Amino acid sequence: MGNRASRFIALGLATLIALTGCVSNSSDFIITGQAAASTSTAKKEGKYPTTWDLTILYKSEKEFNEDYEKAKSLLAQIEDFKGTLNTAENINEYFQFVEFSEFKELTSKMEVYADMGTYLNPSDSKFQEISAKVITLDSEKEKATAFADPEICSMSLSDRKKIFSDPIFKGKEYRYRKYTDPNFKCLTEDEKKVIATLSIGQDYAEKVYNIFYNIENPNPMITMPDGTEQELTEQLYEDIVHSKDYDDSLKEQANKILLTREKGYINTYAALQEEKCKQAYANAQLEGFNTTLDKAFYDIDCSTDIFYMLIDAAHDGCSDLQRFYNIHKKGLGLEKQYTYNTSTSVSDFNPDAKEYDDAVDEVIDSLAVLGTDYTDLFKKIITTNQVDVYPSSTKSSIQFMMPYYKKELPWVFLNYTGYSHSISTIAHEMGHACYSELSNENQPAEFNEPTLFTQEVASITNELIYYNYMIDHSKDDDEKLYYLEELINLYVATFFYQMMYSEFEDYLYKTVESGSSIDAEAASDKWKEIFQTYRGDSVISFPDSKYRWVTIPHFYYVYYVYQYAADITYANYIAGRINSGEKGAVDEYMEFLKSGSSASPADLLKKTGVDLLSKSTYDEMLKTYKSLVDEYEELVNAKIKK
Repeated sequence: MGNRASRFIALGLATLIALTGCVSNSSDFIITGQAAASTSTAKKEGKYPTTWDLTILYKSEKEFNEDYEKAKSLLAQIEDFKGTLNTAENINEYFQFVEFSEFKELTSKMEVYADMGTYLNPSDSKFQEISAKVITLDSEKEKATAFADPEICSMSLSDRKKIFSDPIFKGKEYRYRKYTDPNFKCLTEDEKKVIATLSIGQDYAEKVYNIFYNIENPNPMITMPDGTEQELTEQLYEDIVHSKDYDDSLKEQANKILLTREKGYINTYAALQEEKCKQAYANAQLEGFNTTLDKAFYDIDCSTDIFYMLIDAAHDGCSDLQRFYNIHKKGLGLEKQYTYNTSTSVSDFNPDAKEYDDAVDEVIDSLAVLGTDYTDLFKKIITTNQVDVYPSSTKSSIQFMMPYYKKELPWVFLNYTGYSHSISTIAHEMGHACYSELSNENQPAEFNEPTLFTQEVASITNELIYYNYMIDHSKDDDEKLYYLEELINLYVATFFYQMMYSEFEDYLYKTVESGSSIDAEAASDKWKEIFQTYRGDSVISFPDSKYRWVTIPHFYYVYYVYQYAADITYANYIAGRINSGEKGAVDEYMEFLKSGSSASPADLLKKTGVDLLSKSTYDEMLKTYKSLVDEYEELVNAKIKK
């Protein structure tokens, strides 16, 4: 079983960016997918394109600058709306101009271009300059629009309700719901301008982290069995722990060496994390929230009850998590199981790395259950020059999908290695892409971008369907055991580990919110404590593994990681219905995918039969996980008896 590649969703400037970042700690070295591979991976182009063509967006810097100047000139026109936002017609015209017109199209295009160039090479000075321009423009836009909310909210609540019930807003009520919410705290124009001015530095901690972690923090060296000294990149580490050609001592050595990478800079990482937490908490307070968690859930229109229900479910499932690890240990014949051992499959089935074209075809075949409309869209996206596939010496090894406002199909960013989990990542990212495009095709501009919360439902559902397909098409019990273990580890990585991370993240914010600072050693001890609670004695970590929390880029995306755990819970229900062939399940799921952000996540997921606030939903996921572990135990015991 390989280390999980990084999967997460993050919010860019004004553009939704789906970044996969579901990280498991299948070894003391956590494959976060955040540090770029050290050597370029040159691959022959096959039937599916493998590199981005950014000239689709801009053929020259001159073209970019022309759009930049045009956007600035349009930005100046926002002033014309000031003092007019007291009728339905004027308010609608304002929002159409700011959010859905040529101005939005230009800013979205520039943001996508700047972000994608930066992810291809975080140290590229050209894209750093472009990104700075885009960030400044976004800040100027926030300042220019700072008058709008206070002007609208200066009217009485009854007048606002009357205006937003006008036929011009019919079908769009959910989009503008805050203006008729008696509990909505409207900031003053001055407050909004201050926030906009300070927003230029909001992502500073994350930027420093990305440059330092991806580029400047050197990889350690390792002596390979042939006596050569090699840079121990994440790719080499993954190759070592996956391969049965290397003995346990090399895997242990590689694990211990990689654990030295962050320890020497732990105080720097803690300071960056504290800065991010303080920024987020300050923003929450400015908007009238008592905690960062309250604001995070308000922003996605969900109840904080979900967070605590997930924690309870994770603790309820710890015994089966530990049971899985103990069965794995038994299957490998180990007296003690270290975290790097969990990267080794009990099965003797050891598929070679698969060519990208073959992997894409396999994923498409697995998703046939969703119907030809879905797979045709999948093919349409993946045959563009908007999918970047292989790792390189400069490329960030996060993996994500980025939609582009209206004009183009989504852009997909992979770091394909050929291993099974890398194939499932194709299914995952394309789940984001297809969901975004279906929403774009079927929703008005107000609702054509799915929320961060629901995005992971679409991606994880694809993965669950993919692994179910691979298990069903296994040629023998050994191959079945291999893919069953992969599927179980998907639940482990996406539910249990994300809740470990969520509890740790909650600790970080509560520390800051109490007026304390984030102490590097205290935080590292807390990380160790949480892992011990979940895994017990089923897996042993090396002492320096307690510093691995700094490898999780998700902590720079405020209260994000819990969404993986939530969404595999909901995807479990959806995929279960689809895989069982339940009548109407696919149609209901497709309706959800076409719904964008047209309602709250709870109401959207009701279309698939999921109830976010029912304990039975979370119990059903744990029941599925337990049944998988039961089946795994039977196959492992049968293998041992042979």
